[in-house]
Amino acid sequence: MKYRNGFVTNSSSTNFIIISKEEITVEYLFEKLGFKKGSPLESAGWMLCNNILSYPENDSLNYEEIKRDFGLATAKYWYKMNKKGYCSLRNRTSNSEDPLTNYFTMDSFEIKEKDFYVNGKNCIW
Repeated sequence: MKYRNGFVTNSSSTNFIIISKEEITVEYLFEKLGFKKGSPLESAGWMLCNNILSYPENDSLNYEEIKRDFGLATAKYWYKMNKKGYCSLRNRTSNSEDPLTNYFTMDSFEIKEKDFYVNGKNCIW
């Protein structure tokens, strides 16, 4: 029998970019992701939105890195919206967070609305 001594992990993460006409706050994100106050998922929604905004990596927002991590179409969209004064945020979540954030991290996704865009296709599981 073999024993493993030390830290063992089976974690995953999702890197994402958010591009928004409005300032990206916890409250705004809660609303844009479709959570409702008073719903059974309210507290989990607040926790997810707080986790999403916990470790912003804004200093690495540049065209080439966005193109590498999220593709040419997203890089072009970011560039166009950045010139219009839209807010951008790059961040990540991991499956070591609360259950809803864990679920959020397990899949790749894209949300595209007129004034709000999220690309979470860079998922490492």
